[in-house]
Amino acid sequence: MVTTDKRELILQAAVQVFAKEGVERGKIADIAKEAGIGKGTVYEYFRSKEEILRGIEADFLQQSQAQFDALMERDLSPSQKLEELFTLSIAMTDQLGDAVPFLIEVWAHAARWQLKSSYPNFLQEVSAYYRREITKVLKEGVKAGEFREMNYDGVATLLLATLDGMGLQYMVMKGSEQFGKAQKEAVKSFMRGIRK
Repeated sequence: MVTTDKRELILQAAVQVFAKEGVERGKIADIAKEAGIGKGTVYEYFRSKEEILRGIEADFLQQSQAQFDALMERDLSPSQKLEELFTLSIAMTDQLGDAVPFLIEVWAHAARWQLKSSYPNFLQEVSAYYRREITKVLKEGVKAGEFREMNYDGVATLLLATLDGMGLQYMVMKGSEQFGKAQKEAVKSFMRGIRK
């Protein structure tokens, strides 16, 4: 019987291989070598490289959703939750380190899978979940008199796009004073746009 630990080991090895080699050049044999197991063992858990990518995508999205949920459950005002979301987003990008470019490849593959198959797109599902949860915070903020009336779905989508964009900019500008200033301005500008 196979264990979950080995599955996780394979996925972690795959992230390392794909981060170094890229998705197209990374091979199952490379993943097995990185994991310190036989190639056949990889196939006990995953039938193809595409299935490994789906596993990585699902695991990453589950982890990011858990961190997001923990933030949403904190006893903070709606404004504080949204401001903390910017901080959390950058912290998650930082934790990914060299794997960020690979994650961008995973997102591109997910978009391709959606176009050519009926496979459920986790990115789409999680994005819809985030929009719903952010919408709840926005509505709480309006009700509490913190935020103006707005198109909730539009503002939630804009926030997610801003967070994604800031993550990409962080990858390019990591550690620079310029990024720190840009992040502060992004938070201030976004919050100014929705405050009452």
